Amino acid sequence: MLGIIICGHGNFATGIKSSLELVVGKQNYLEAVDFIKSDSLENLENKIVSSMDKMDVNGYLFYTDLPGGSPFKKCVEISLKNSNSEVVAGTNIPMILDIIFERDNVDANSLMKKSIEVGKEQIVTFKLNKKNKQIDEDGI
Repeated sequence: MLGIIICGHGNFATGIKSSLELVVGKQNYLEAVDFIKSDSLENLENKIVSSMDKMDVNGYLFYTDLPGGSPFKKCVEISLKNSNSEVVAGTNIPMILDIIFERDNVDANSLMKKSIEVGKEQIVTFKLNKKNKQIDEDGI
């Protein structure tokens, strides 16, 4: 089983986790770590490690908000010390929803790649296609 840790600025992580649980219910081995204004980098690292310690898993997927941000950098540092771990930035809800039930007997790299593809596919726009109405010479 792979553990999932969502980490980001402000309440990004707890917001994503709350949305996930609204859709699929409470999940085991899913933790949220918010990096709030009063946190130091050391405190952030301690919170991430503490979340990892709550899980009895064989690897981790870290999902963060911004590439290059402090949560991302800390997750990368921590993942380098843990085998079967991957870090993804630019997280959206569909990318985690798609893999949440597939975490048994799979390696972190494969699941990470799948989640990124789903995340990309789920970025869409809405465009209303209106019929062009032609007005004839009489204005009708």
